[in-house]
Amino acid sequence: MQSGFDGLYMSYLYGKVKDKFSYLPSKIDLEREGDTTVVAFETEKRYCPYVRKFTEENIADIIAVGYKYEYFKKRLTLPLLSEEEKRLLYTSLAAADLKEDRALISEKLFGADKYCLDGLFHFRLQELKKRWDGIAEYIPADFGKQSLEGFVGFLVEDGEGKIFLKDGKAYDETYRVLSKSSLTGKSSLIGEILLLGAERVYCFGKTDAATEAFLLKYYKGKAIFC
Repeated sequence: MQSGFDGLYMSYLYGKVKDKFSYLPSKIDLEREGDTTVVAFETEKRYCPYVRKFTEENIADIIAVGYKYEYFKKRLTLPLLSEEEKRLLYTSLAAADLKEDRALISEKLFGADKYCLDGLFHFRLQELKKRWDGIAEYIPADFGKQSLEGFVGFLVEDGEGKIFLKDGKAYDETYRVLSKSSLTGKSSLIGEILLLGAERVYCFGKTDAATEAFLLKYYKGKAIFC
């Protein structure tokens, strides 16, 4: 469940769980209870461990990407950056420690009967918030385009694995469609590339101008246009 938001994260979770377990004898609902949005899933007991594990993985993504993006968006004042440059920075910050953040979140989720995202974030993830506070303190108000380019360039140097782009969608190495960037409020191929932490990008067919410019700038020699 989630309080005080527009339902973006719960809609994401609902879609993920519904698609993954559509073959099960189950019932899934996305409900509003006052200002709280709830995803309710019912199935046979023998399937519950699998549903729970998958749900926890996606909750970890919601907090590590969506909550973190919103945290930096509210915390940082960046007058020298355009709105698109700010989006790139917030997404890059979420991507930078994604594995570590997800691991900490997953640890706090273990054993819960119900998942309250706001309660988890505000009360059980103080260590995570302190980590984010420390990062925010190192980003000055005069953080500009040159600093942004340096940070993104450093981030993509550490990439692993492959990502495939085709017809406006991004796929991982197992050809699953990627959608984590939607947790930032706006889906984008650039967001998927950063959040996957890809080392190489394979682009099949024509892509949008912004993605092509990003690849030519940050993935020289590591982006293959087919």
